[in-house]
Amino acid sequence: MKRLLAILLLAPMLALAQWYPTRPIEAILAWTPGSVNELTFRVLAREVEQNTGAKFIVINKPGAGGVLGTEELSKRPADGYAVTVVSVPGIGAMDKIQVPEFGKGRSYTTDSFIYPTHVAQSPFAVIAHPSDTVKTPKQFVEAIKTEKATIAAVGGARLVYEALVDRLKLTEDQRLVRVEHKGPVDSLNDVAGGHVRFAIIPSVVANSFYQAGKVNIVALSGPPPMRQLPGTGLLGDALPGFDISGAWALMIPAGSPPEVVAWYQKEFTKALKSDAVKTVYYDNLLLERTDLQNPDAFKTWLKAREKQWQPLVDNVLIKINK
Repeated sequence: MKRLLAILLLAPMLALAQWYPTRPIEAILAWTPGSVNELTFRVLAREVEQNTGAKFIVINKPGAGGVLGTEELSKRPADGYAVTVVSVPGIGAMDKIQVPEFGKGRSYTTDSFIYPTHVAQSPFAVIAHPSDTVKTPKQFVEAIKTEKATIAAVGGARLVYEALVDRLKLTEDQRLVRVEHKGPVDSLNDVAGGHVRFAIIPSVVANSFYQAGKVNIVALSGPPPMRQLPGTGLLGDALPGFDISGAWALMIPAGSPPEVVAWYQKEFTKALKSDAVKTVYYDNLLLERTDLQNPDAFKTWLKAREKQWQPLVDNVLIKINK
């Protein structure tokens, strides 16, 4: 009798884990090809496909600093067949000040989605052309305070830029100009081509050009120092306490059934533990946060970051609306 009762009590839990996709899942990535969002999704999805037989179709929908693609995901049915990897500084802060095409503002908030698991963390890189005299965090800070500078920074990377502007009490004028691109790869190419002096982009994206000698990484936006980049300093070396890193999470529409959330959390955290993914992460300067690999822990952490960054967002909105 006790055995039967135990089975009956366990049955709902077993049913919860039994959702399985029966058709291809669309991954709506809000950035151009080559973004960290795409890199992390593709390497993890490949493992999930091998482990489960599920199929993913990647749809790149860039624009408005990531807002257009995220807006698209927010309107999809909460049935498990639409997913993305989202930038945490983007959805937690900078999406609030982006304006999509045709003058239409975003309709979603962080509560419009469920986050089955954190997938990666990495500092942003401040890059310059190798011929530039700026080589260190201290020289970069002095340059943007006193010299003419164009800085490319979009999406989550813009949060680093806005934090620098706020910390140093800078103003955007003919001397300091922020350049808006559709994605970090465009920013990278403009610095390598000598069209933009500096860019703030995910270190993952900067690394291949840095290794090829096409750009120089003059600073990282937050700890820990990357052992793959020996000698590269932190912005905190010049501005004590400065720490804004990139972070990325799996994201599906709010209202998705618990069994769908459980499937994503289980299969993608399993993929994170594979040797193939660990190798790609190491080679691309990506770090794993095992403490944030469940929806409740991640949502609590995200809400804390959102609250932390809100004063900065408010300051930017005041400047925009003047």
